[in-house]
Amino acid sequence: MTVSEGNEGDVPAPRSGDEPKFETPAAHVDFPPVRNGVDYLGSVADHLNLGQAYPRDGQELNPRHLKYAVLHLQAAAEVLLKARLVQEHWSLVFKDPGTAKRDRFEAGDFESCTTTGAIGRLRDIAGVAIGDKPAKSLAILAKWRNRLQHYGLTAPAPAVEVTAAQVLDFLVAFVHDELLPALPGPEAAAVADDLVSVGADVRCITSYIAARVKRLTDELKDVADRTVMCPVCDQWALVLGNPAIPLDCRFCHTTWPNAVLALEQYYNNVVMDGNVQDCPTCTQHTLLVEAVGTTASPEASRSLCFCCGTDFAVTAQCSDCYNAFVPDPDEDYGLCGNCINGAVDRF
Repeated sequence: MTVSEGNEGDVPAPRSGDEPKFETPAAHVDFPPVRNGVDYLGSVADHLNLGQAYPRDGQELNPRHLKYAVLHLQAAAEVLLKARLVQEHWSLVFKDPGTAKRDRFEAGDFESCTTTGAIGRLRDIAGVAIGDKPAKSLAILAKWRNRLQHYGLTAPAPAVEVTAAQVLDFLVAFVHDELLPALPGPEAAAVADDLVSVGADVRCITSYIAARVKRLTDELKDVADRTVMCPVCDQWALVLGNPAIPLDCRFCHTTWPNAVLALEQYYNNVVMDGNVQDCPTCTQHTLLVEAVGTTASPEASRSLCFCCGTDFAVTAQCSDCYNAFVPDPDEDYGLCGNCINGAVDRF
């Protein structure tokens, strides 16, 4: 006899009255999309808050809790954003809606759109208002999750914490405003109950971060005119103007060995526009013209040197390339430095 054949004699037949009784149903996984997403949010709140992911009473940020906060938060974002797309129309969650088939959707056998794609469709098709700041935080979160899954992630823990808190706060409001109204009564009631505890944790986390920001604002009030937004954590905590030491964000503690590298990341992540030229004060190629906001003037577009921290109030428009530039009071040719150098090279 082989094992595959079986042998009825090896197992005695149950006697009358000995039949197994199943008084309760077998355990099973049952997470409808919105409850699934909110469950992920609860896990994120646990890792950020109950897991003591941020310093409390001298404790250090816990990288492992932050790792799982990122992974579960990205999972929540995908589930919840796409749940809203499905409310609009099921085909919108497909990577290519033109190839959507109902049977594949119901079987979950298809390639879905990215988080960025979901945000674009929610804005453009469903008319959902998603601000630029939440969209940026969601995009950063997606990149971090991909790095964690495939390559590993190296990022300042406070930057991860504050981005996660921003996305968590956005998603809680998103569930309240966009998903709850369309849910059946019992499911809506269950989700609302789940959100109560998540919301309490979010308020604790955001209050803690707000307290840190306020403390920093008080500490940096004397240098508010040369404190700019950090391109890593988006907090107003990067102080310019000390060429002798590396630049350091006072919130997330990201460090740049020189002003050129800090300016490059600021240009790419914050402004993505503007004219960089040599600073008349320190001669370094670190003056960003009419494109910098400071803590003192967050909405203004100032001309600020990332090396020496000098704020130039007077700017002019180059008569050749039409870019803004800071004129040299002793040599006013109506041209920016690049155009002057180009003119000299032609002779």
